[in-house]
Amino acid sequence: MRARAVSWLLPWLLLAGGSQAIQITEFSSGITPGAGPYAIASGPDGNLWFTERYGNRIGRIAPSGAVTEFGAGISPGSAPYGITAGPDGNLWFTEAAGHRIGRVTPAGAVTEFSVGITPGAQPLHIASGPDGNLWFTESLAGKVGRITTAGVVTEFSIPAATPGTLNGITTGPDGNLWIAAGADHLIVRMTPVGAMTGFDTGAATPLHIRAGPDGNVWFTTGGDPPIGRITTAGTITMFGAGIAAGASAQGIAVGPDGNLWFAESGVDRVGRMTIAGIVAEFGSGITAGGEPTGIALGPDGNLWFTEPAGDRIGRLVTGSCSLDVDGNSAIDALTDGLMILRAMFGLTGAAVTNNALGDGATRIDWASLRAYMNGNCASFFMP
Repeated sequence: MRARAVSWLLPWLLLAGGSQAIQITEFSSGITPGAGPYAIASGPDGNLWFTERYGNRIGRIAPSGAVTEFGAGISPGSAPYGITAGPDGNLWFTEAAGHRIGRVTPAGAVTEFSVGITPGAQPLHIASGPDGNLWFTESLAGKVGRITTAGVVTEFSIPAATPGTLNGITTGPDGNLWIAAGADHLIVRMTPVGAMTGFDTGAATPLHIRAGPDGNVWFTTGGDPPIGRITTAGTITMFGAGIAAGASAQGIAVGPDGNLWFAESGVDRVGRMTIAGIVAEFGSGITAGGEPTGIALGPDGNLWFTEPAGDRIGRLVTGSCSLDVDGNSAIDALTDGLMILRAMFGLTGAAVTNNALGDGATRIDWASLRAYMNGNCASFFMP
């Protein structure tokens, strides 16, 4: 009875700050041994798509964990590397060793493009641009490439770029492209017409880069300090507190909770960082030696990550308990909080929803509310 009496406080704590019960599940069935899954992206078909760097294939994993591999149409020895969803409903990927860009339809049909790409360019990372095209880094050529959905390529040289330094690329909140130039210790801002500005990161070597939930751009370095934030005006702040020694921060993504999530190779963990720089790390459920690398938010609202050394894909359920229970894009103590309280005290059905649904609610019946609460805060809800 005492537990019940204390538990009524939980919803208010959750609404004020949130709590998370992390669950990690690994999937390996259907992935060819030695495939080396590397980058991962959410597809337009409700699945996740990933590159198999050593298996020379593209993989698809459903939210259920079922994996399908596609290799037809990919030239031998191409080493698929980066991948992203395109504006045309297809997935686009880079071929680091084949020096090509590939397109794969949701049905698995592959087309390769090489015309216009400098021989030996080594395309690595790729992102959907603000202009309806795809943009990619050419590491060894010191260039950024743009490819239309019809396959027409244009290259832009980055002045004084050291070969081998260009890494991640993303579209920023300002409508520009942002590029991580690792060993040159630069973040480069590039307009869709090719005008560039470089920002010195000091000793940091930027690797992966993503637009954040706060109007800034965030990047990983693989070193110490592991995480950086750059404003659209170019002000850089580095973060390292709370990240395990020996961690190599790799892919970075925005989670369903509005935080930054990043893969940590070297320590086999996934990290979470708030926009204020507060870090938590999660390793339970990740097999030792997997080397988490790529990470993406899936269409199911969970985070998915690759384990190249373990030939596995991981799924991380955040279990975010800072809940918009009724699905109206607002968290309100008098609606969401009241329904959480009622459910925690054992009420069900209309006894939970009566006079408690907010304006614009999309979850309006007990069945949908119960499924949502149990799916996101299983440690608190069970009626």
